[in-house]
Amino acid sequence: MARVFADSGHEVDVFEKRSHIAGNCYDEYDQHGVLIHKYGPHYFRTDSEILLEYLSRFARWRSASYHVQAMIDGELVPLPISLSTLTTLTGRVFNEQELALYLQNARVGIGTSVEGQFEPKNAEEQCLVRFGTEIYQKFFLHYTAKQWGILPKDLSPSVTARIPLRYNFDQRYPEEKYQVLPSDGLTAMFKRMLFHPKIQVKINTIVGSEEIAALKLKYSLIFYTGPIDQYFNCVYGQLSYRSLYFEWKNFSFPYLWPCVQINYPNEHPYTRCVEIKHATGQLISSTTVCYEHPVRYCQDSTTEPYYPMLTQDNLQLLERYNVMVDEESVGSTPVHFVGRLAEYRYYNMDQILLKAYNLANMLV
Repeated sequence: MARVFADSGHEVDVFEKRSHIAGNCYDEYDQHGVLIHKYGPHYFRTDSEILLEYLSRFARWRSASYHVQAMIDGELVPLPISLSTLTTLTGRVFNEQELALYLQNARVGIGTSVEGQFEPKNAEEQCLVRFGTEIYQKFFLHYTAKQWGILPKDLSPSVTARIPLRYNFDQRYPEEKYQVLPSDGLTAMFKRMLFHPKIQVKINTIVGSEEIAALKLKYSLIFYTGPIDQYFNCVYGQLSYRSLYFEWKNFSFPYLWPCVQINYPNEHPYTRCVEIKHATGQLISSTTVCYEHPVRYCQDSTTEPYYPMLTQDNLQLLERYNVMVDEESVGSTPVHFVGRLAEYRYYNMDQILLKAYNLANMLV
């Protein structure tokens, strides 16, 4: 957004609370020389040629391998659910018709029926309607509960609706046409994007509710990307967020696992491990693996809010905050709330980049 406005002749200030640019997309070289994604993996993929063309001004791309497997009963099983998954689980080769028949017999018809289609009320119902009991219990029940610290039946169906389903042997986790990463890293791409005479970046700068009033006197337009409840001093109460603790381990050989991500539904305290070298393609003799441990975000601690907790209580609280958001969008200095925290909704990386690009071009 800053670059779109700067290219149109506007002076732009970017306030970043951390000591570096690029937000959660930040990547860096660790002490072993391995390029890591410090705040969890960012698998860039998109179907939008417009977005890819725009970002290509700031990056050269390399194809990225986004393959995911789950540790089920001591065996690595391909994800998403596909012909490969059922073949590995059962030991016999499935075809498209057999998978469709399997799911048809396995699915549980629950939720609200609308013209013969079931509308699940929560994440558990969403999985049962789509995959049936066996797959839900093996892959999603314990994984989701461990991830969020609450049972899937207490989460919005949108949490698990994002899970892909394939009727072929394609083992790539995303489905989008373009699955790539900047050849020299995400931080380098954002650094080039921010390199503009009309953009000033101010790191180690926290902009809270107390600073907003003063900023409105200085700027003609503000975009806020922090937690929505904190912008309003949590006047209606705090929204809940999921956070993460990252445990890093280096190994003195090129690769530890056969793919970039391993999910652990059951037997480990961490939810997944990520070996980002599979995606970056870095040629180096050692590898660094990140183990993600779920923790609950607490505003008065060192934890970071990463994911909105889409429970019924939080969504009702969000409605009240959104009334105030609408009020902020008008006046002499409109404030627009953009992003996963500011909108309290889940976005993939390409989704929010495209939204930001379109919004900036609409307002510029």
